[in-house]
Amino acid sequence: MAVLPLKQTVTIQRKAETDRWGNEVGSPTKFFMKCRIEDGAKMTRRTSQQPGATQVLSEEVVSSAQMYFDKFADIRITDEIIYQDESGTTIRYFPININRIRGINGKTILTEVLV
Repeated sequence: MAVLPLKQTVTIQRKAETDRWGNEVGSPTKFFMKCRIEDGAKMTRRTSQQPGATQVLSEEVVSSAQMYFDKFADIRITDEIIYQDESGTTIRYFPININRIRGINGKTILTEVLV
């Protein structure tokens, strides 16, 4: 049972994996997950790791919504999250930051995705 009620459903689109030469291996995948979405601005820190770079750059950004998923959700920073609200409007989000909230025993009980 989830810590929060998960009444919304989002579609996760994952790009195809690439090998070390940049060639696509496999095909893009699409799957659905139940979540809870809370709209509202929140200040967060985004880090960018460029391939081959010697440093990690970080900047403060404002997220437009927070998504909460039950337990450990397999969401990556490169995924595209598609949400259709109650009025039928489709919104495409890209994750800014992914936080894993752990319980007393050390297991992930909630995954927070800032978009």
